[in-house]
Order: sequence, then C-alpha cells, then structure tokens
Amino acid sequence: MNHVQAREEIERIKHMIEKTRKSHASSWPFLLLWGILVILGIVGMQVLVLLKAFHLIWLNWIGFMGIGVVVQIVLAMKCDRSQRVKTYVDDAVAHLGVASGVAFMFTGFLLPMLKVYPVGVIAIMVSVVAGIAVFTLGGIYELNSIRWCGVAWWLGALGMVFVHWHHRGLLMIPLVAVGYLLPAFLLHARYPGGGEAHDDR
Repeated sequence: MNHVQAREEIERIKHMIEKTRKSHASSWPFLLLWGILVILGIVGMQVLVLLKAFHLIWLNWIGFMGIGVVVQIVLAMKCDRSQRVKTYVDDAVAHLGVASGVAFMFTGFLLPMLKVYPVGVIAIMVSVVAGIAVFTLGGIYELNSIRWCGVAWWLGALGMVFVHWHHRGLLMIPLVAVGYLLPAFLLHARYPGGGEAHDDR
C-alpha cells in the first residue's frame, strides 16, 4: 500500500467514525419521545383510576402509543433524509427499535387482553423488555452508562414483584426517568450534534 492509498484509507475510516457519531446523536430524540409519552400515559392512567373510569384506560394507552408511533415515523423520515448513507449502527438500532416495539405491543396489550396474565403483571413484563432494549442499545453504542440504565429496568422489574400491583404503575415513572430519559440525555451530552465524544467506557 503506497502513501496515497494509506491516506485514502485513513480518510475513509474517519468518515465512517463521523457517520457513527451522527447515528449516536440522532438516537436520543426517540428515547426522549417515548420516555415522555410513557410518563404521560401513566399519569393519565392514574387519573382515570381516581375517576373510576377503568374502561378508558386502554384508550388512554392506545392514544399515547399512537401519538408516539406517528411522531417516531416523522422523526425517522427526517433522519433518513439527513443521512444519505446508513451505517451498521443505524441498521442495528432500527431493528432493535422494531423488535422492542413488537415486544411491547405483545407484553403490554395483546397478551393481557388475551388473559395470558393479569394486568397487574404488565409493568413487570414491560420493564423486562425495556431492560433488554436499553442494555442492547448500550452494547451497540459501547456505552457502559446506558448498559447500566438497562440493568436498572431489570432491577425495577424484580422490585415490583414485592409491591402491590396497584402501585406498580407509579413505580414505572422513576424507572422511565432512569431507563429512557437518562440515556437520552447521556447520548445528547456525549454527541451534541454528532461531534466529538467524551469517553466513558
């Protein structure tokens, strides 16, 4: 390999690193979006419980989740337009997002509606799936701080086993803050606009 070829290889590597940084930077809005919507959904559910409007709880969740899907599609389309070349990180995170979304639909809606398990177990099952999603995201990005946020979901799921099911929904709020909002802020702080990263491995 001559000097010119070596220089071209270095430039190609630098370009791929920069694309990966931009992938990291563009992921945090999705975590922030779902973190906020889940917290709003929990608050809405608690209000409906206080009003004894139990028949509206499913509509409450369908409404917030529907908003999330629409906004996520819009955000994803904007990201696709701004990135002409997709990296391995982009594809891995996209597949993780789809798989997690399907798992949330099954554990949070379909299986309880089919009476596979009672509604009191939903928060535990969702926390287990969220832990897998966030821990894997930390693995893809090679960020230990986000891996620990995934572990927090699993510890929360275990802790909820010992809490009355009426209060498990409220316990999801601090879990969402640690497991979704914190990773969003960590990514945004580490990759502000896709620039240089501060190492925390």
